[in-house]
Amino acid sequence: MKKIEAIIKPFKTEPVREALMAAGVEG
Repeated sequence: MKKIEAIIKPFKTEPVREALMAAGVEG
């Protein structure tokens, strides 16, 4: 999860989170 946060925090964009969730990654 640390890596996921490291990716989301810098961008803080919904498209990024949506892309991750679409890939099957949930926080």
